[in-house]
Amino acid sequence: MRAELLVGTGFAGNFPETLSFSVARSDGGVGGTLAAVTRSEGVYTTQWTPAGEGEFRLTAAHPEAGGPSTTVNLTADTTGPSFVVVVPQADAGVPGGGTAYGDPALANAWRRDQVVPVEIRTNEPNLDLSTVTVTLVGTDGGSVPGGSVTAFAQSESCDAGFCGVAQVKLWEPPFDAFRGTMTVDVQGEDTVGNTGSGAATFNVTRWKWAFDGAAGAIRSGPAIGAVGTIYLGTANTNGKVFALTPGGALNWESQVGAVVGGPVVGASDGGTELVYVAANSTSDGSLYALRSGDGGTLLNCPMPVNGAFEGALALGTTSSAQLETAVSVYNGNSGASLIVGIRPGATLTCPVTESPGTGEPIPVLTAGTPIVMRNDSIFFAGAASGSPKVTSYTFGFPTPRSNWPVNPPAVTRSLALVGSDVIGAAAATDFVSGGLFKISQDGAADVTRLYPAGTGSTWSSRVYSLAVGSALGTSDNVFFGSEPSGRIDFNRLNLTSAALQTASSSPAIRATPVVGVNGNVYTATTNGTVSAWIADTLSPRWTLTPALGTVEASPTLDCPRDASGALVEGSHGVLYVPAGGKLYAFVVDSRGLDTSAPWPKYQHDSRNTGNPATPITSCP
Repeated sequence: MRAELLVGTGFAGNFPETLSFSVARSDGGVGGTLAAVTRSEGVYTTQWTPAGEGEFRLTAAHPEAGGPSTTVNLTADTTGPSFVVVVPQADAGVPGGGTAYGDPALANAWRRDQVVPVEIRTNEPNLDLSTVTVTLVGTDGGSVPGGSVTAFAQSESCDAGFCGVAQVKLWEPPFDAFRGTMTVDVQGEDTVGNTGSGAATFNVTRWKWAFDGAAGAIRSGPAIGAVGTIYLGTANTNGKVFALTPGGALNWESQVGAVVGGPVVGASDGGTELVYVAANSTSDGSLYALRSGDGGTLLNCPMPVNGAFEGALALGTTSSAQLETAVSVYNGNSGASLIVGIRPGATLTCPVTESPGTGEPIPVLTAGTPIVMRNDSIFFAGAASGSPKVTSYTFGFPTPRSNWPVNPPAVTRSLALVGSDVIGAAAATDFVSGGLFKISQDGAADVTRLYPAGTGSTWSSRVYSLAVGSALGTSDNVFFGSEPSGRIDFNRLNLTSAALQTASSSPAIRATPVVGVNGNVYTATTNGTVSAWIADTLSPRWTLTPALGTVEASPTLDCPRDASGALVEGSHGVLYVPAGGKLYAFVVDSRGLDTSAPWPKYQHDSRNTGNPATPITSCP
């Protein structure tokens, strides 16, 4: 409190040592305490501590009787603002076209990828809006700024002294859970510095949508087009290819038969891309090139003999034709196999086929095994003369490349091309045998065991799939599930140092892991338990339970997009998991695949080309 004595014109100042300050409530009650008075010429200052809130009368008087005095009326405010924080009902989406939205296990849950308009209200008449802060708190107590507050106008249904809204981005705070809660915390001051707060806690989930095309099991991993379109094939007799938007809406469906190879997405040409699949009927198979716009058949290549496709497609541009070619292996019912391709831009008769040449026949492709390619060389696993083989052909020639085939330790289930090597995963079905191995791509070297470690010839663990990505600052780490006798594990093996990190996993991980950015690896077990792992330590970040159902195909990962496919901001992405005949979409903490990874997922890239020359799609 400050009082000043003013000297009249023509008089000399004669200031007393102090002034007499007193304070009382307007109703006569105790007014509070006053500190010692300090003087500077004719200015006198003291500190007043009010006795609570209310109306007060403060008097400053000259210490001599009859001296001048002044009384002022004051209002004391010691209560900070009280904020009411309202999180609106979650906007999950309206089911339709086979797609369901909303987490079935957590009611009224906002998604991890959404922006929530949080309403903030207070009746504080003297709010200092510049001091209002919004904080979003995640699962482990970690927090991030929740955005600035924009005031409502009174005409916009504001029933308080102040109404505002903060646009809260749910992907920003830590959230090491599949389902859980976040808290919006609001702090602010009035114009005299009293602080106040308010908070609201609400449900958050990673569940985005689930699509059920009611067309049978899914036995091949989904593929992602240039603008985020998800292509999915089903494997019953009347199987279909589906095209879905990133928002889960059905674009089109095309009935082709049981899809076991692909989908593989061709290179985008002005927004147009072809979708390649290998599909079986009751007695034979066909290669299809479908138009991405409407699912219509651009080219259908029936196979020349009865038989079936059993594995994936690879996609590349061959040097002989300089045209995009989708390649597979077709198992004839007579036991002979054909290397076949579909090349929509060619004038040659469809399909492009290669029959066995002289010598050893083309191995019968192992069911579910990928086919991979580099330049004109294709690599695949099968069986010939009763024993497992890994072989390589130059597309366009009917005999194996020099030094091929080679003999893996058991039936090969997965292949990846990393540097100059073929990395393979092998697993016997009738006993515990197999492991992880590598072969030089020229085939000249023997099969080298990578896992299990040790000398000798013991291949004592089933391994069904692998991905190669980054961990601990290096990009040559193999992530794979293993099934040694009596255990089920998830592993990371460094190809340079041979260092092995192991974590327990149950049930088994047989689908190919997905290596995302931000140091995350994603897995799906055989019963559909989905997990996110820290790549450096193999510690789980979160696990989805209960399980989704039988997993027969590998998941994939895409960038964050809106319903039209346009990229949106954020450090999140979407994991697509085929399980139990449905395709599930979950929000994860990776903005797409690890672009530094040599082989981050099933068939290398989001288009499923099985070709290391295809760029790993980045998400700028």
